[in-house]
This record gives sequence, structure tokens and C-alpha cells, in this order.
Amino acid sequence: MITEINSDALFFATALQHAPIGMALTSPTGKWLRANRSLCDILGYSEEELMNCTFQDITHPDDIKKSLEEFQQIVEGKACTLQVKKRYVHKDGHTIWVLVHASRVVIDDSGAAYFIAQIQDLTERKKAEELLHHSDKLSLAGQLAAGIAHEIRNPLTAIRGFLQLMKTEGVKPNYFEIVFSEFQRIELILAELLILAKPHETRMQRKDIVHLLRYIVTLMGSQALMSNVLIRFTSDLRTLYVLCDENQMKQVFINILKNAIDAMPDGGEARIEIQASEKEVQIVVIDHGCGIPPDKLMQIGQPFFTSKKQGTGLGMMMSFKIIENHGGSIHIESVVKQGTTVKVLLPIAC
Repeated sequence: MITEINSDALFFATALQHAPIGMALTSPTGKWLRANRSLCDILGYSEEELMNCTFQDITHPDDIKKSLEEFQQIVEGKACTLQVKKRYVHKDGHTIWVLVHASRVVIDDSGAAYFIAQIQDLTERKKAEELLHHSDKLSLAGQLAAGIAHEIRNPLTAIRGFLQLMKTEGVKPNYFEIVFSEFQRIELILAELLILAKPHETRMQRKDIVHLLRYIVTLMGSQALMSNVLIRFTSDLRTLYVLCDENQMKQVFINILKNAIDAMPDGGEARIEIQASEKEVQIVVIDHGCGIPPDKLMQIGQPFFTSKKQGTGLGMMMSFKIIENHGGSIHIESVVKQGTTVKVLLPIAC
């Protein structure tokens, strides 16, 4: 305990005791030397009880190692101040989230260094953040559920209508075709939802993105030919490596290229270009199709939003998420009746 306190220290002690946030004075070993009323209220201990322990004694077990390492930085003079979010354990056992701001100070004539800490209780803020996060997840789940109901109800309504026609008018060949077509649409929606819901184990490996794109062009060639679309791939690069999950990356570019083909029902050309800078590669897919209106362009990537008659919007939603997980981004530019440009940016593997 500090036995001799000068007038400045007395003023300091008075200010500390009446501060509206938790404040404490500790020794280089972490022992509590002073604790104000606000800190006692946060922790549930009396000042006398705190004097008989160190800050380590009330730190959450999972945070002790990190707290000691950070505190040691100040003790050794490697840092002047410390600011960290951590957990304390209240006297009754529950966890308290706090923001600790600690500084090294000299408060008596001996020149000895002590440590003053300002401790702000973040528990209620943490609860509010968790509640907001939970609310956001519920809102997203509600939007997804509403989208699923809407997407499946439409083909079901058509199926029910044609079944009623079959009952009253008899069976006609084209009725069967429509009913089966609507069943296939339901299967498509459910298949894409299962892909979205199924946890994927991401296997990141160095892959040649040029080779991967050439493979996709070959894979999509027959579908493009049937739609009278020519896929043109131009690259000055022989090889370029990115760190990726190969199957997920194929899924992204197949989806983007399929959208480009679908955007040109009367045929045309889809062009793929690849450009590299020092740290990232840009893959550009360009079509000269119908384009996307500005008000709809901003909604691309949202579940069940699509500009195509037979689309679900889940493909682009998954593509955005995959590229984001790979540390990249997708940017879309479009002009109605002129076409769409999709730019995919990915970091280059070291």
C-alpha cells in the first residue's frame, strides 16, 4: 500500500474515488491498490475484497493469458498505454464484458511506477449487439422463408389449375408438358436451396485461374452453341495462380457465364477477359444482351431476386458469398439493351 501521498496524489485519489466509470490503481504485479466505487459496483466486490486479489483473479479464464501478455508490454515499457476488450467474472459468477484502458503513471516521490486503469462496463452493449445480430438473422430468415413460399407457390398454383382443367376438360398432351415443367421448376428451387443450406468444406489450394477458365469455356461450349452464342476467351497470360476452392470457383464462373448466355436469347457473343496487377487478378465477363435496369441492378445477389423469368436468384447469391469468402469481390455494370459486364476480383496467390 502507498503510505506517503503528496497533495497532487491526494487530489488524484479524490478524483479517482468519485469518477463515474470504474477506475483502479494496480502494482506491476497486477495487485489492486485502489478501486473506486464505480468499479466495485461493476464487479460486485468491496474495495477491501479487491485489495486482497489481483486483476488476474477476476479475469475470465479464457482471457488471462492474453491479458498478462498485454499488461507485460506496459510493465516492460514497450507500450505506454493499453486498450483492450476483455471479460471479468462478477462476484456472483456471471461474466462481464469491459473495455480496459490502462496507463503507466508515477504518483509519489519515490519514482515508483504504478498502473491506472479506466474500466467501462460493456455488458449491456454486448447484449444489445447480440440482440440486434439475432434480430438481423431472424429478419433474413423471414425474407428467405417468404421468398421460398412465393417461388414454390407459383408453380404449385399452375399445377393445381391444370389438374382442375384435366378434371373438367379431360387430359390433353400440352397439359402434361406444362405440369411436368412446373414440377421441374420446383425441383430446381429445392436443389439450389439444398446447395445453399449444405455446409461446404472449403479446400483452398493454389490453382491456375487461366486453366480453370479455359476448362469452363469448354464445358459451357455446347450450351452456348445451342443458344447460338459464341464464347470468346482472351488472355495474354499463360498461367496465373490464385488460392481457391476449385469446385466453388467453377460454380461461380459457370453461373456468371450461364447468365451471359441467357441474356442473349437471339444469339451473340460472350467475352471473357483476364487482367492482372501486382496483387490481384480481374476476370471480366461481357455480354451484349438485354441488360439490367438500374433499379434491379442494385438487388442482384439478394435471395430470390432475378431478372430472368426462370431464375431463382440463388445462383448469384451463392456466387457473391463464395467470392467474398475467397477475399475478393464482384462488381456488375449494365446498360439496358446494350449488355452487362461482370468483374470478379481475386487476390493472386504468393
